[in-house]
Amino acid sequence: MQLWKEGKMDDKTKRLLEKAQTKDTLKQMFELTLDERIERRIEVKPHGIIPNSHFAAVSAECYSLYQDGHYYGTISLTQAVAEALLRFLCEKNELKVSSPENNVGKLKKKDLISVNLAKLFGNIRKNRDDYHHLNPQIEQDRQKLASLAKEKLTDLRKIEQELFAYTANEGKLVPKYPKYWDQKNGTVPVFLRFD
Repeated sequence: MQLWKEGKMDDKTKRLLEKAQTKDTLKQMFELTLDERIERRIEVKPHGIIPNSHFAAVSAECYSLYQDGHYYGTISLTQAVAEALLRFLCEKNELKVSSPENNVGKLKKKDLISVNLAKLFGNIRKNRDDYHHLNPQIEQDRQKLASLAKEKLTDLRKIEQELFAYTANEGKLVPKYPKYWDQKNGTVPVFLRFD
C-alpha cells in the first residue's frame, strides 16, 4: 500500500489493485445480502413465457431489480412496463393509443380486458408521476417501499399471466390470445423467464 500512497505504482498495477479491492467489496456485499435476495426471488417469480416483444427484457429486469432490493427502480420500471403493455394491447386491437387511463377505459369498454385487469393496471399506475418525477411525497421508508414494489410487481405478473396465458399441445405452445403473439410459419418467438 505504501507504493500506492507515494504514487510510485504504474497505472496498470493501480488498476489491478483497484479491481481486486472492488471485487472483494462486491463479494462481501453480495454475501451479506444473499439470503434476502433468495427470499425476494422466491416471493415474486415472473410468468415463465411471454412474447419476445420490445418490453419482454424490460419486464424481466423488473424482477431482477426487486430481487436485488432496488425498490424505486422496481416501482418505476414496473409502471413503465404496464404503460407499454397498455399501448401494446391498443395497437394489437387496432385502437387509437392515448393516455394510459384512456387506454384502460377503451380496452375495458370493448371487453378486451376484464374489470380485474383494469384494476391491476390502476394499482400499478397509482402514484406513477410521484415516482417518475421523484416528487417529494414518494415513500422513503425501506420496508414500505419493499412492500409497494412487491405489490406492483405481483400485479404485473397477474396481468402477464392473463394476457400471455398458454397451454401446451404435443409440445407446442398454444396461446390463449394468439393475436398477442407474433406467430410465423407455425412458430411463436418467445422470451423465457424460468429459474
